[in-house]
Amino acid sequence: QSCAKALRTRSMCRLDGFLAQGSSGSVVVGEEAATPPPPREAAVDDSAAVEKEAAPRLPGTGVVEALVSRPLAFLSFFGLDPRRTKFRAHRVGGIAFLTVYVFAWAEYARDFDSFVKMRLMVVIALIGLFQAVSASLTFRFLPNDENSGYFSDKGILSRAFVKENVFYQLQTAFGAIWYTFGNDTLETSTLGKALMVVFVFLPFTLLRPLFPTTRFSTTHVTKGSKYRTEENSSFYHLGTELIRYFYLYGKHVMGFGFNYLYFLGELSDEDMRQWGTPLLLLNAGTVSIAVFLHTLRFKKILKPTYAFSLYLAMAYASFLAIPPLTLKLVGHPLVLYLVLQGILVNLNVRYGWRKVMHLHYLVAMAVLTRQRALHKGNPFFRIAGF
Repeated sequence: QSCAKALRTRSMCRLDGFLAQGSSGSVVVGEEAATPPPPREAAVDDSAAVEKEAAPRLPGTGVVEALVSRPLAFLSFFGLDPRRTKFRAHRVGGIAFLTVYVFAWAEYARDFDSFVKMRLMVVIALIGLFQAVSASLTFRFLPNDENSGYFSDKGILSRAFVKENVFYQLQTAFGAIWYTFGNDTLETSTLGKALMVVFVFLPFTLLRPLFPTTRFSTTHVTKGSKYRTEENSSFYHLGTELIRYFYLYGKHVMGFGFNYLYFLGELSDEDMRQWGTPLLLLNAGTVSIAVFLHTLRFKKILKPTYAFSLYLAMAYASFLAIPPLTLKLVGHPLVLYLVLQGILVNLNVRYGWRKVMHLHYLVAMAVLTRQRALHKGNPFFRIAGF
């Protein structure tokens, strides 16, 4: 007699002309001792692994993947795949922003006058605002944690952080419109003046309370495997501190300081051409692309440290404008004093200086509007009305 090997569940073998049907155990012939069968799941997994290993690679598979699978994945990622509609508006907005953003840099380098005529700065800012609003309305599955989730290699974005981003996109959108059309255009209407009061002088007094707040302090307090791995904990701690100080600079120097100078008419067309517009483009890109980089990290397209390093690089690239901006501030001591006072008060907000901070904004508005009326002969507030 010939001896058959062990049979799996419901397998059959032929022995001496008789049909023997195996049970869940092994068929044993002669003096061989029966051995316990492997678990059914293990048997199935082993067979699947053998089949997968033995399966030959089909000719042209690499070509199909390169020409079909990857392009389809790209289209789906940006909402251009007609078969998938989930978050399509937001994804299409993403590819639109990246396309226009790259084109804007190219057009700025080629012909600044054409860049201005095409209103590319306004287009970029409005697409970025659309992205922020669509995300805040549709990404309801995100946790509403106090920790933003951004400054980590494991955590996902908090919905509070997504909503908070709308505030910064609103500032970017207003700035793009204001710098493109100028003081005179906005000040011809009551609405335009009201917007200038809100966004130039009192954004953190009138507008900021309408949005959630995620603080840098919670990023370090909320520790554990939920947000950061031990391997990258030091890297993200350092990166978060760098962004904290960048935020302080961006808010008071690149934000209020730049706006105060522009309000007083101290930034010429040549200033905007040489360093003002590149600074604005970098700012618009940092606000929007920061979230895109986090998406690439979440999708495991970029390593967490690479994505965050790119964000840091974009943020600190704005420091290239420090020399000309500093010269402008030094040439206008009143604006420089208001900027430095704002930084000092901001550093003490945690000690109960928040009301002092809002008082500082109101005083800055009163002083600068008076300064423009007396020295420029162009009053912002008129006796006849607002």
